[in-house]
Amino acid sequence: MILTIAVLPIAVYLGVVSTYLLIMLAGALGFRKRQAAGGPLRIAVLVPAHNEEHQIAAILRDVAAADYPAERVTVFVIADNCSDATAAIAREHGATALERHNLEQRGKGQALDWCLREHADTLRDFDAIALVDADMQLCPAFLQEMSASLSAPGVEVVQGLNTVSNPEASWRAALGFASFTLINHVRPAGRNFLGGTAELKGSGMAFRSALLLRTGWPAHSLAEDAEFGKQLLLDGIIVHYNPDAKVTSGIPLHDSQARVQQQRWEGGKLLLFRRFFPKLVARLAARPNLRHLDAVLDILVPPLSILVMLCLLTIVLGGVADLRLAAVGALSLGVVAAAVLGGLALQRAPWHVWTSLAMAPVFLAWKLPLLLALPFRKVAGWQRTPRDTEIGK
Repeated sequence: MILTIAVLPIAVYLGVVSTYLLIMLAGALGFRKRQAAGGPLRIAVLVPAHNEEHQIAAILRDVAAADYPAERVTVFVIADNCSDATAAIAREHGATALERHNLEQRGKGQALDWCLREHADTLRDFDAIALVDADMQLCPAFLQEMSASLSAPGVEVVQGLNTVSNPEASWRAALGFASFTLINHVRPAGRNFLGGTAELKGSGMAFRSALLLRTGWPAHSLAEDAEFGKQLLLDGIIVHYNPDAKVTSGIPLHDSQARVQQQRWEGGKLLLFRRFFPKLVARLAARPNLRHLDAVLDILVPPLSILVMLCLLTIVLGGVADLRLAAVGALSLGVVAAAVLGGLALQRAPWHVWTSLAMAPVFLAWKLPLLLALPFRKVAGWQRTPRDTEIGK
């Protein structure tokens, strides 16, 4: 009886979350991007960079090679607290390097806010501002797709597809591709289809200049992108999704890199929940509608690894306490699997990704200690993931 009472809230929670994910998958199947015809917008591409001398040239070459009129694009590299040749290399490749030195206010959000405030007069000459991280790869159609989406009536913010460039490099990279597919494609596509916001995903996004110059970049936490996206929603502005405006990046292959990245991601999600869940619930209570309900349900969805662990826990404990609870856990796990597999089918995932799903238990075992320590870990601020060149590869 006591065990049943303990497991029941988890089962109810899993039922709500899995139903929501099933609805998101259905929405993703019916999703269509918003676009309009028109001349190419004049776009400023901002590339925030901290000590990226080994990475910066590649992203600048991608922008230069984009299928877009060169005279309509200007690249600004925000060389933030750099002690290497990032700024010099940026200039060599035709970009404007904006150097910032502030060791007390460190982080991507702070750097973006500084750029938008200090260089507003320059950026005001552009129709749109796109943001791409220095370690990303840009698809040739990215700027054209962003221009077409921002030309649609009422569209002020667009998030592209942020996915993994190296899914065949290892089973860890393949699982990262699967996770990104659910988080960065199925959920934003489903949410947009049902009238919700797609959220911001850190890189590969674009804004109408007037909006961004009005707001600046007010989010400075570990999850500054998602934080800003939720603030936009509270202000009545939704993020539109365009999967054809694609950026990619590699999943770290070294354990030390993966640990830093996972700690930053999961720590950021925890901070985001604490900061915005009460606000979103209050907004839903004050203005009940599907958009606000979607925002509340979305923030309730935990990281995929936690969700799978909760399903397994409910199956095991429910098998002892009440088979009906075990059935809820099993059904929820099936829905999560369907959402992931459906997303992989939509994205036409490489065969290696499908076969690497068998390694999910190994990843869960690796990640469990990190998740258990997360609530007790002091958040020390933004920490950059070490690059391969910095760890001897």
